[in-house]
Amino acid sequence: MTIKNKKIKLNVTFLVCIISLMIFSNQHIYTQTTVDYVESNEVVANPERGLQKYSITNNNYNTRDDFSSLSQSTLTGWRNSTDRVTVIFRYFLLDNFLSTNISQRYLNNIQNDFDIIRNAGLKCLVRFSYSNGITNNPQQPNKAQILIHLNQLTPVLEANKDIILTHQAGFIGTWGEWYYTRSEEFGDEGKMNNTQWNNRKDIIDAMLSATPAEIPLQVRYPEIKKKMYGNTQLNASTAYQNTPNARIGFYNDAFLNAWGDMGTYSISGQNQNPVGTADYNYLANETKYTPMTGETNGINAPRTDATNAIYEMGLTHWTCINRDYHGSVWNNWISSGSYDEILRKTGYRFVLSNSTFSINDANLNIQINIENKGFARLFKERNAYLVLKNTSNNQTFSFELNTDPRTWESTVAINQNIDISSLPIGSYNSYLHLPDIHSSLASRSEYAIRLANANVWDANTGYNNLNQVIVHNTSSYTSKVTDKDALKIAPNPFSTQTIITVEDNLKNGSMSLFDTNGKLIYSLSNLNGKSFSLYKNQLSEGIYFIQIEDKDRLLTSKLYIN
Repeated sequence: MTIKNKKIKLNVTFLVCIISLMIFSNQHIYTQTTVDYVESNEVVANPERGLQKYSITNNNYNTRDDFSSLSQSTLTGWRNSTDRVTVIFRYFLLDNFLSTNISQRYLNNIQNDFDIIRNAGLKCLVRFSYSNGITNNPQQPNKAQILIHLNQLTPVLEANKDIILTHQAGFIGTWGEWYYTRSEEFGDEGKMNNTQWNNRKDIIDAMLSATPAEIPLQVRYPEIKKKMYGNTQLNASTAYQNTPNARIGFYNDAFLNAWGDMGTYSISGQNQNPVGTADYNYLANETKYTPMTGETNGINAPRTDATNAIYEMGLTHWTCINRDYHGSVWNNWISSGSYDEILRKTGYRFVLSNSTFSINDANLNIQINIENKGFARLFKERNAYLVLKNTSNNQTFSFELNTDPRTWESTVAINQNIDISSLPIGSYNSYLHLPDIHSSLASRSEYAIRLANANVWDANTGYNNLNQVIVHNTSSYTSKVTDKDALKIAPNPFSTQTIITVEDNLKNGSMSLFDTNGKLIYSLSNLNGKSFSLYKNQLSEGIYFIQIEDKDRLLTSKLYIN
């Protein structure tokens, strides 16, 4: 079925409230500007969130060199579609290696996959499994062989940690879901003794060791994490650490189905709603800080109705959901008119509310207010930067902000003072930049976060335009404080020509003229002596701010043209 999203055309206008007080008294300058932003209803292609697309390997991975079943053009098409897909679920089927090591050809082809995913600007959820269908045979190798495989996979996981979103705890059971194992070593169909639990824990411990610390793991059931690592729940101080509890999240491949999502939650009967149970509350807390992904697998009204689905996705902080399964559930969500809401809210959705910038000499104070209107927070580390771009030469300067975007939930206020004394004199456009933490992706706009606002996104740079223009007129000058007679303008106002006079001779000085919005309008350089003329020429009538600079002085004043 082809789904066409209706595009809502918005008449978007930025409400710019300029509370602009500019006092020029020799070297003292104060400005303050507040900007209100307009939210966009658009589905945004943001990294590490949203719909995920399903993909699986085949036998060619072990028989053909330089093989991948992925198509970069297909992946790019998913990203550019109305669904704005940025995450692929990559299912590596290792059924050829039940009793042998993974072949080098297969390992090479895994790398081919990752190269294609990276080139397409996507990230991936990774799962390794040995069985894609229930049989009476063991559904995985013995523990010793699995541990060897994990050791073999360690280098490829390390080499591709920039694009691996999570590593799901497969390896055991049909589909890697840890239930049908047909194994005495691991226990079967939910029946495990202590030894079997310990064998399973050995696999998770090995996964934690083989997987780079910045890649979280995901397990299928809350019981796994609680049984292996205790019932103590995560909080703001214990999250985002290199500990098993902080690194392990969840995937639910039976979302909203009967029997507590097919055994995800411990319940008393087939139709008991798991919301509010101990397992459900535990998972809802853990997924504030860790990933929650998965899929539906069948109709189970009224829980699979769109209204309840949206409610529970919010309760358990869903980051990604499989668009390819289950079709009947997705058709219901589409027919209910809820499809776009689910697309917008799955994962994080950051919306700018307003910002206020104040400049007091070389001190820039920024206040940026943001709302997270998505189901989840970020769970992977990411820095935020204020980028100032010179309006004359496009030179950029970045200042790291003292905020952790992983903590952006509901509303967040960034309030920070920034020393801009080292910034060259001039006017600057300002941007909020949220690039990927990895240097391999940091300059790629596909991996930067786009704010859900109208008229802020620059797809070339990955910057979000704050529509704040600052004028930097002071620097670390060491000269004496000049008095009111240091700079004279006569006549002022003027209509044709005025004479600008300084107290002491200029030596290779410069003059800059700014309008009341901080935009550089006109400049002169190589000024020498005590005076020079300024002509109206093409300048419009109005108020301007003039800045005279030489080696050890910065003089400012107000100028009027009539």
